[in-house]
Amino acid sequence: MTKKMWIVMMLLSVILVLTACGGNVKQPDEKQNQTSSEQKSEETKTVKTIHGDIKIPVHPQRVVVDLYLNDLLALGIKPVGSVKYYLDNPFSKDLVQGITSIGDRGSVSIEKVLTLQPDLILIGSKDASEYEKYSKIAPTIVIPYGTYKNVHEELTAFGELLGKEQEAKTWLAQYDQRMQAARDKLKGIVQPGDTFTVMEASEKEYYVYGDNFGRGGQAVYRGLNLTPPPLVQKELLGETQWKSVSKEVINQYAGSYIFLTVNKDLGGYEGDSIWKSLNAVRQGKVFELQEDRYWYFDPIAIVGQAEEIADMIVQRNKENAAQK
Repeated sequence: MTKKMWIVMMLLSVILVLTACGGNVKQPDEKQNQTSSEQKSEETKTVKTIHGDIKIPVHPQRVVVDLYLNDLLALGIKPVGSVKYYLDNPFSKDLVQGITSIGDRGSVSIEKVLTLQPDLILIGSKDASEYEKYSKIAPTIVIPYGTYKNVHEELTAFGELLGKEQEAKTWLAQYDQRMQAARDKLKGIVQPGDTFTVMEASEKEYYVYGDNFGRGGQAVYRGLNLTPPPLVQKELLGETQWKSVSKEVINQYAGSYIFLTVNKDLGGYEGDSIWKSLNAVRQGKVFELQEDRYWYFDPIAIVGQAEEIADMIVQRNKENAAQK
């Protein structure tokens, strides 16, 4: 064997050894990653709930949720299943692709939930029978509507529950920036002494709402920091959040601006003589809010509603000024 051939054979041997070593190294890494992922999904913690202490995954991978869908989406968590009504939320329609509908409010398919194999279920109903049905499928946490008093409290709590504390802080910082920008638009338009009422109308009466019951109330009072009339402040910004008010006394609750939730079937309230006598009506400061957009009350919807309402007020101010 010549010296040249000997060198070539030695080089080939080295290459073969290195290749074999490379193959052997890769397999343990893949196995280690798989084991790490399995351990992560199997880690558990115990949380206190209205149904006692419940053990849940530290990093849930397959969550089913109803009214808190958008809290999870804000944290970067995509549930495997949710209720149609919340999937139809116009403020998060770009975020729900791939999430399975488990039915609508009042008609959830437990069979569909079962097929999704959730490792955690989050619901808002205090109905014990609802909890019993869900808890047979997976660890279930009930958080009744109204538990949280504002967006910061709510999203911070979900961040702590689901191990997404930093994501909650990041999202809330962006929320604060957007809210401040919306409030800034109203400077010079909203005057000291202006008041704002959130209500709905029916044939015989009105419904007036507070700051934590949807209909735009969170966006108006908490997000934009707009002032309610004194009677709304006194009666509807605490534990009581809505009230039926007869037409005869609606003027006591009507502010300088009125945000009136309507649907496609509602009409005729404009012709009522009592309605026409309200200052907000006479000054062109009534804003119709479509119920399919303003019944939602989650963090994503609230900031979107606040931005829309601010733009409505700015645009109406321009229109009213042009008519003078």
